[in-house]
Amino acid sequence: SKSSEEIKQQNSELSEQVHSLVSKNSAMKLDMEDLHKKLEMAELMIQQFSNQGGNLDANQQLQMALEEKASLETQVAQLSESLHQLQAERDQYVEKLKEERSIWQQRVQQLSEQVHTMAEEKEKYMAQIRELEANVTEL
Repeated sequence: SKSSEEIKQQNSELSEQVHSLVSKNSAMKLDMEDLHKKLEMAELMIQQFSNQGGNLDANQQLQMALEEKASLETQVAQLSESLHQLQAERDQYVEKLKEERSIWQQRVQQLSEQVHTMAEEKEKYMAQIRELEANVTEL
């Protein structure tokens, strides 16, 4: 009977150990399931971060494109300003050329008139010379 009781007690202790181990096993299974779920979540998060990393690249590309656009707009504004300035300078130059052309036309007209006047005077003096020569010949 002592042996039977010892065996019952050992059996009872072993039974408690088994229950304890079963509980631990169940807890470990739950922990394992939790870990699997966490692993899956981590993988999903990695994929999301990877996708966001791609988005970051896209965002970086967008940012770079926006910066380049701003730079190009600045260059266009500068070139437009330079163009307007050059057009204003060209218009001033054209106006100056017109004024100079007008001055030269007036000068050419004056010189033409002087040449014509001198030609008339030359004819007049040539006529006087012929007349004087005729007078000299007569004398």
